[in-house]
Amino acid sequence: MFGSDITEEKKVRLAGMATALFAVLAVVYFIPVDIPYKISFPLWTLAGFSLWLLPWPMSFAMFASALGDLAGASGNFMVQMECFAVAHLFMIIFFVRRYIWRNRNAASQGKARKSRRLAYVILLAFLIVLVVAFSMAEIVPGVPSGAVRSGVVFYALVISMMLFMALLQRSRLYAAGACLFVFSDLMLAWNRFVEPLEYERYLIMVPYYLGQIFLFLRASRLKLVYDRLKPGVSRFSGKIMAD
Repeated sequence: MFGSDITEEKKVRLAGMATALFAVLAVVYFIPVDIPYKISFPLWTLAGFSLWLLPWPMSFAMFASALGDLAGASGNFMVQMECFAVAHLFMIIFFVRRYIWRNRNAASQGKARKSRRLAYVILLAFLIVLVVAFSMAEIVPGVPSGAVRSGVVFYALVISMMLFMALLQRSRLYAAGACLFVFSDLMLAWNRFVEPLEYERYLIMVPYYLGQIFLFLRASRLKLVYDRLKPGVSRFSGKIMAD
């Protein structure tokens, strides 16, 4: 459970099944058929498979996201926001643990590499501050005062911290997944509190579903797939460099 005591072959098979079922259920959501709570089906799929594939913080994040979708389908915005805040907190735990593990030998690195990493962190922090400032200036004023506004402010800070930690991982899939998640929530908040968006269903849900599957697949650590693709990627990169 949680990615341990499972062979690489079985992990790849489970990840393939999860992705296929997720894709089918995501398409079903956009089909105009009245199925109660169908918006939450894709994330329940990822959450179920995550028990075998993902580390526990990411697995819990998937379950919290599924509960958030369920609350959203029920029309309970506050509970929806609380569930997704919990999901982001679990993701932050995962990213912090992973960042510490990857940089446990940082003391032995050269000064140039440390300087580059520090510059990268500062740049990311600046970008996150811009995202938070935009949210506070453009979205929060339109939120009803009281508990809802306080919740939105707290949520904006939590999801921004999740984005910051995801970008620190130096992983394209983690970065893409987190950015898509943030974009989806910005569209949702804009549509709800600022002004209605045209095609809001697609602007919100397509990035959301893509972001979740990117995070799921990257956290699955499919080493067997990477090992098989690596020689081809290396040859392709070498050909480009030769050209």
